Amino acid sequence: MNRHPFQFRALNAQQQVITGQTQASNLLELEQSLQSQGLELLSARRSKTPARIRPDELIDFFNHLENLLSAGIPLIDSLDDLSQQRGNPRLGQLCQQLAQALRGGQALSEALPAACPNIAPSITGIIQAGEMSGQLPVVLRRLTRNLQQAQNLKANLHRALLYPTLAGLLVTGTSLFLMLFLVPQIREFVVQSGIPQSLPSRMLFALTDLLSAHWTTLLALPLALLFLFFGALHFRPSLRLQADRWLFRFPLLGEIQQKLTLARLADLLALLYSTGIPLLDGLRSIAQTSGNRFIRRTLEMVHNDVEQGQPLSHAFARHPIFPPLWIRMLQVGEKTGALDHSLTHVAQRYEREAEATLGSMQKLIEPALTVAIGLQLGWIMLATMQPIYSLIGQLAP
Repeated sequence: MNRHPFQFRALNAQQQVITGQTQASNLLELEQSLQSQGLELLSARRSKTPARIRPDELIDFFNHLENLLSAGIPLIDSLDDLSQQRGNPRLGQLCQQLAQALRGGQALSEALPAACPNIAPSITGIIQAGEMSGQLPVVLRRLTRNLQQAQNLKANLHRALLYPTLAGLLVTGTSLFLMLFLVPQIREFVVQSGIPQSLPSRMLFALTDLLSAHWTTLLALPLALLFLFFGALHFRPSLRLQADRWLFRFPLLGEIQQKLTLARLADLLALLYSTGIPLLDGLRSIAQTSGNRFIRRTLEMVHNDVEQGQPLSHAFARHPIFPPLWIRMLQVGEKTGALDHSLTHVAQRYEREAEATLGSMQKLIEPALTVAIGLQLGWIMLATMQPIYSLIGQLAP
């Protein structure tokens, strides 16, 4: 059943009117939830769905909140201070809603999902553990570092792919312009002059004819294939599962994606475990936050195996995506009782390896693109200029 955000007014045990915001499926569920907190519902209305908070905005929010709490400022006062900042209206609105919910008797971990619908359950679980242990500033500091590291690795991957994508589009556009507008004029001149055409020239002229006659089909075909592919992924979950699994099998990119995923899982599970969240709850939480269905299904299977009594290292060892280093460090953590330290070591190891692989890929991409661009443009220039040079040679005394 879908849950919606509600703004409410209620009476507490001291007959004071309080306001707040929470999520419920309907008004009856809202009333029952408030009664369980010792509140009597006066009025309620369904509020608009809050705007989605970007990951960098969430990191900024946790960082500022941790600094204020570490300085000894109470939580509600910290949220009030952050809501007065004018740099980011969405964060100001988020802090205002959270402060209102806290005044209504909710905890921060309870108010966050209503104010920020796209927040991961694992994050709220970590914050809840910090509230229960009284170490909320410490937990927020570690959570900020965890989210920042994941954001940096993702940004590095996007930057590594941006350059070849832009260069490929630029070269493709230039080549199409030459073949559709310049090459036909040169071919007409060559045909009228009766110059013998070399093999590169004949190949280029044939490709130009194909593009000129069927450019709509050649453009629509890949778009139609992409539409069918993504449609099949949407309506066939089994195909989506296989596609998510194939992401880890691409040369180089698959290796980077696997290391980033393993680093993220290890760091998040270590953080959950170190804050006192039970292992089974931590596995369930990170499974729910994974956007990759293959990883999500794998973690669900690991959760079921651990729930049935298997050691954590044995449950992970059944799945080939987790390499021997991952399994070995889990075994060390289980023997020493320092599972969070072992997982943190694994996360740092794969973060370094992912960054090193990204650096190697960037070093390979630039010369490979230079060679590819040179060969493509060189072929076009050779195919178009060679007949002209032949004609000049024939006319020369």
